[in-house]
Amino acid sequence: MQTATPELTREPYYKPFSRLMKELFGEPVYKVTLDAGFTCPNIDGTKATGGCTFCDNVSFSPALRNGSTGIAAQLEKGARFYREKFGARRFLAYFQAFTNTYAPIEKLRAMWDAALAHPDVCGISVGTRPDCVDAAKLQLLQTYADGSAAVWQQRLAAGTAPTKLPYVCIEYGMQTMHDATAERVNRAHTHAETVTAVELTRRHAPAAHLCLHLIAGLPGETPAMVRQSIAECARLRPDSIKFHHAYVYENTVMAAQFRAGEFTMFDLDTHVGLAADCIEAMAPGVCVERLVGELTDPGVIAPLWGKSKLQIYRLISDELRRRGTCQGARRQG
Repeated sequence: MQTATPELTREPYYKPFSRLMKELFGEPVYKVTLDAGFTCPNIDGTKATGGCTFCDNVSFSPALRNGSTGIAAQLEKGARFYREKFGARRFLAYFQAFTNTYAPIEKLRAMWDAALAHPDVCGISVGTRPDCVDAAKLQLLQTYADGSAAVWQQRLAAGTAPTKLPYVCIEYGMQTMHDATAERVNRAHTHAETVTAVELTRRHAPAAHLCLHLIAGLPGETPAMVRQSIAECARLRPDSIKFHHAYVYENTVMAAQFRAGEFTMFDLDTHVGLAADCIEAMAPGVCVERLVGELTDPGVIAPLWGKSKLQIYRLISDELRRRGTCQGARRQG
């Protein structure tokens, strides 16, 4: 086991995203999930139709669920919920639904300006596909990340900016390094495009925080294949990771495939072990944003593990304790 920083030798044995937020802003920060009205190139026919086989388009779209449309209205509704429930004061605007760079530059600028103009928003996180970025879009993102964007300069001048720089993150759905799996779930992009997106981001938006998503247990994949994707993700050196388990949601293509017996799901012990493997492979500075996917939504039909997210997180920490390891213990290079 390689030498670990002291905080990683204590439970939970990894660096949670909440720790980064407290380091940057001195208090908890809550993500408000937004739907900016995007689609995806594997939905609109540009590359494919139907979207990813695991995605139910309505369930993954907050605006379609709650009726909100404008960014400001969605932000205020989400912020109000967290203020009332947790006494929250700071928020991240999380553009989650569909592909949030799949638009012209001016639409992206208007969207990000609207989010960062909110007086209680201290940053943005943009979820997208690796085949939907280019140098120009990333250079725009860099102006927010380095604080030079007009909206942030105005907040600095008005004294409403919580810090000199906002937190700005771009999140790529890597999901797997295996192109055969990506084709099977209709991702309609290759792993080579993920690698290119990471390289472009480092070149054109160096101040932005880079997050990669992985899904463990996609149809046809074995634990060994997931470990290969984990190793490749670690090689790409993201700033943070989201490690999900594959789950089957009602009204998806994957639901029909699951019911037809075309694939089986990983059991809980397998996921816990893979999550621990992922943590061990990541460098100590990488933030761990997520270690499990959706569990309790009534639309989830499998796997039904009978555990809460908190219980699964504790099982993962227990596994790391049992192994005597922590984040970065088995990283390469």
